Amino acid sequence: MASRTIQVGHLDVRVTAQPLTQAAFAPFGDVVGNPRPDVLPTAYSHHAATLPANAAPANQGFAIQYRQASRLANLYSSAPSGGPGSPMLSVFVCAARPLSSSSSSSSSSSSSRRHAEFVVCHLERHPFTTQTFTPLASSASLYLVIVAPSLPPSEADADMPVADGTTTTTTTPGRGLPNLKELRAFVGTRSQAVTYGAGTWHAPMVVLGPPGTTLDFVVTQFASGVAEEDCQLLEFEAKGRPEPQLRVQIPVPNTSTRENL
Repeated sequence: MASRTIQVGHLDVRVTAQPLTQAAFAPFGDVVGNPRPDVLPTAYSHHAATLPANAAPANQGFAIQYRQASRLANLYSSAPSGGPGSPMLSVFVCAARPLSSSSSSSSSSSSSRRHAEFVVCHLERHPFTTQTFTPLASSASLYLVIVAPSLPPSEADADMPVADGTTTTTTTPGRGLPNLKELRAFVGTRSQAVTYGAGTWHAPMVVLGPPGTTLDFVVTQFASGVAEEDCQLLEFEAKGRPEPQLRVQIPVPNTSTRENL
């Protein structure tokens, strides 16, 4: 892993996390889950016309296969080392992160809504590979996905290798540093896997839950063993402040959700 520190000065960004859906997350990758949990495999023939186009019966009628559920990419052939990128499957045991509390008042009433708040101190990207996180049954059940689009290339990122978009069939975000003003955040559940597109800036995994809980993930990607090709990590600092003002708010609408966070 290659890391560097970025000064963000007085930049103040606050975003509210939204539910993780394929439509909302599409610019950054894929969301993987059962698109029709209401349909049993044994009832496939009765619902075939209403299922997604990638659905097919499998296992003697006792399974439904949704083919090509996520786009996977190995772009190491365009890396400075020439690759090859080898498939890698690992398990990440992720502890719930500490959160702070905040509240915001409605402009139309005197009521306020409570939020849990997470400060974004790091973003990373894997310039030559997609990376898929698939949750396993664990003591926590929610996680936070934080992403950002890329800025245009500049001198600040001139030495950071990325996939050459002109020689691959996979669209990548480009070489630039993350556009922190366009930070996005989503709350995923343990019934959803997420694939970060190759070169997509994202936060290291943030699990939501009570202290002492974890959410485990099977992580699938490619790797070459060259640090700056496999992972580029940024740490954000704000001079004169204990932490950068890059904050994600997670709504806490009721007691049951608050206990999950």
